[in-house]
Amino acid sequence: MHLVCSIDDIPRGAARAFPLPNRDGVTFFIVHWGDSFHAYVNECPHMGVNLEWSENRFLNLDGSQIQCAMHGALFRIEDGYCTWGPCRGRSLKSLPLKVSDGLIYLDDRESKSP
Repeated sequence: MHLVCSIDDIPRGAARAFPLPNRDGVTFFIVHWGDSFHAYVNECPHMGVNLEWSENRFLNLDGSQIQCAMHGALFRIEDGYCTWGPCRGRSLKSLPLKVSDGLIYLDDRESKSP
């Protein structure tokens, strides 16, 4: 397990990017949605580009979905499934998290896969 941050570092309804351990130059992001945290590799399944509009801006204007800055594809926060756009029906690559004692951990075994 890899310690990522405190739960207080990501406000409810927001997202934050982090370097993916053991993957040079690759990032992932965590969305704090309701009482849950969801993590995804920062890569659109359509073109392979990073998703964010600007630093740590991964959500659409009303904060209800993840939105790709390149072509506007929309993804459900709870499972990364694309509901609109050129990659409709595909999903973001999710990463397993563990929340314990106010801290968020990433499962390192998953983050090493290509």
